[in-house]
Amino acid sequence: MWKYDRLAVSLWCICASMNNSIFVAAAGSEEATKPTLDEPFQNSFESLSHFGCVTLFHRNGRVGCGTTERTVQTGSLKYLNQADDDSNTSKEPYVMVMEESDLTADNIDTVLSENENGLLQGILILNSTTEDMVLSPDAQSPQGKNTPSSGVFNSEYEWNPNGNGLINYDLYGTPMAYVRSAEVSDYVKSVSKENSQGNVDNIMAEFNYYMGPDNMDSTKCLSWKDTADDVWRPKCLPLGGTSVWGVAGSPTSSSQSGGRKLEDEEKNGRPVVMLATSIDATSMFHDASTGANSAASNILALLMAAKLLGANVDDQTLDGLNKRIAFGFFQGESYGFVGSRTFFRDVAYPGFECDESMTVPSVAKKEDSPSACLHPLRPSLGFQNLGEISGMIAVDQVGVLSTDQTLYAHNDGNDGSMGAFISKILQASSTDNFSVSESSVEGGDDYLYPPTPLSSLFQLSEGAVGGAVLAGYDDTYADKALYHSHLDSNQYRSINLDSVAAAATLLARSAVAAAYDDGSMDDDSLEAAVDYATNLIPELSADDETFVELSECLYAQGNCEMLKKYAAAERQRTEDETGVDLGYQTPLGSPPNYYVSVYDINNGQPFVQVGDSWYGSYTGEDYGKNDKDFFSMRPSVLESSIRGMLDDFIGRGSTSNGNGEDEDLISCKKSSSACSDVSYCSEDGDSAVCSGSGVCVCSRAHYHIALDEALEAAPMNSTGRFIISDDDEGVSAMYTEPYWSSSVGVRVYRDGGARAGKIALFSGLVVAATCFIVVQRLKQKMKKEKLY
Repeated sequence: MWKYDRLAVSLWCICASMNNSIFVAAAGSEEATKPTLDEPFQNSFESLSHFGCVTLFHRNGRVGCGTTERTVQTGSLKYLNQADDDSNTSKEPYVMVMEESDLTADNIDTVLSENENGLLQGILILNSTTEDMVLSPDAQSPQGKNTPSSGVFNSEYEWNPNGNGLINYDLYGTPMAYVRSAEVSDYVKSVSKENSQGNVDNIMAEFNYYMGPDNMDSTKCLSWKDTADDVWRPKCLPLGGTSVWGVAGSPTSSSQSGGRKLEDEEKNGRPVVMLATSIDATSMFHDASTGANSAASNILALLMAAKLLGANVDDQTLDGLNKRIAFGFFQGESYGFVGSRTFFRDVAYPGFECDESMTVPSVAKKEDSPSACLHPLRPSLGFQNLGEISGMIAVDQVGVLSTDQTLYAHNDGNDGSMGAFISKILQASSTDNFSVSESSVEGGDDYLYPPTPLSSLFQLSEGAVGGAVLAGYDDTYADKALYHSHLDSNQYRSINLDSVAAAATLLARSAVAAAYDDGSMDDDSLEAAVDYATNLIPELSADDETFVELSECLYAQGNCEMLKKYAAAERQRTEDETGVDLGYQTPLGSPPNYYVSVYDINNGQPFVQVGDSWYGSYTGEDYGKNDKDFFSMRPSVLESSIRGMLDDFIGRGSTSNGNGEDEDLISCKKSSSACSDVSYCSEDGDSAVCSGSGVCVCSRAHYHIALDEALEAAPMNSTGRFIISDDDEGVSAMYTEPYWSSSVGVRVYRDGGARAGKIALFSGLVVAATCFIVVQRLKQKMKKEKLY
């Protein structure tokens, strides 16, 4: 009989489950192509697909958005242009819905000023892009006066007249999100309008975006201790990553026959002219930092300049020039020039010093491995051999032009300076279809070059070392630059690939010309230098196969095979050197996202393994006692790909045998061990690696930390722990990103009110009673049949 007991119980459970299925059925019937909240208990926007505006702390406070408490902030949707005139006296919490074009400082100021009663719970920005938008949330003087970075770049010059400064607003208590889907945005717009007019049941938005308490800054969150046990548990991480640099030509410790013969001391002491750019971008919504003009175009132009140089000028020729040519790809430039300032401070201003007891081989079991420093931790000290930097050519925003077929050269305006000379070289190096004009901006106290890595070099050297900026703008950024906006993408407005290719040509030629000059910097030497460079470097076409493939990666498909290939080769190289596979790197994404990210072991923070432990910095005495001890780091896919390509592009110059013939490049499939005996990288100080293109090339590129100069990894601690350096001068922005909340998000739903709850309760009772009656009758019938 127990079988029939189970049958009755099962029937009861089935009936009970119907009680729930009535209310979830609607969720499965939603139309995938037409979002709606019109169905009962619809959950289309249970987790709204969005880009969030998050909080950043800095030395003196915070910027960005977030809720005031760990609990959610919820309000009914109100459309900006139809919100009640007396919304500030409304008794109901609300969320303001705004068009993309309405995201201005004036509108945000108005919304905040009308929130005297504190009922504003958040802001939703709709994806409603129009062709005439010139949105830029950055300051009109980017990183200049009245911004957190003013201590390192206190310029008042307004390069960005379209900037509204929202990126530097402290919106504590006001979470904000950008709705990714245009279709969902249209629906949210329509229901928020109806909401505003009171024509529909309340449509609600719920924000879960706690980013830490009020009155917080980077110093406090980095040193945070829990009150319960007084244990150090930081609540934020610095912004940072990994910069890449390299030098074309033979390593400083090697010598070659042929060409212009130089003694090693003379060769090693040659000054350096550096080509440099930033590789990051930002926006009001960090995960939508597409940076097509402000980052991708810079990277593409400089990498292709390196390819032009490496493909057309061999090491013997480079070694015979009066200056060496270096490349710098600097990370974290959007947040106080983090990458370039750290690099130039380490190289010369004032110069990095590692105590002799802290200087060790980067791989303990390989005594000939590059030197590293245990504390302050540097995984490589190769930058100490760079030499004196005599000048820089920076590149900025060359994908969107202010004037058709014209690029501009910016310099410090001082006649006779290296910057003025490089500017003249750029102007004299025009291509067939693009010319270079001198910027019309006059030098002055408020003019410190456009914000680029050159700004760092000029500031840190106290004006002793300058250069020029090759840019797509004259006195102000182009109207369609969309500087540091989520709309700075090739999909919204097309990047001028011809101008990027022209910029690559100009950079390569100008670097050779500047390196060729003997220091006289007069008109005769200018003409000779430009002619020499033009004859060596051909013009790059925008149809070049590598250019086309790389542009697709950087502008559209950041998860492309090309970047994966080079990143995989760099990962294998690290494993070959250390014996440890560090795993996958952070991808660039599709579409690409150039936000710098937090600085931790997964995003560029170097570490040292001592025994079985990993440290962000080490002051003990046990390194090297275990032959498995080593230094390493895990850069992002973008950073490692840049290093791999830079090696590949400028690491082929040693294949010339001195008789006008080139040796064939040796093929390699995966490991650099196949490249250990190649003849063209056999000079002292030279080594070969397996490149992402599958050939052995000579190593020319290096990583360098990109961490705010005020910070250093805490010694004898794991990674992710940082302290203020004793050498902190109090000028850097010191940006950090909090992680108070383990989960954040936005939900949009229909609030049926008490009536919906009563209907649900009544329906449930009816279903439960019906099931109970059915079960009882079944039992009676079974008893009658003597089956129960």
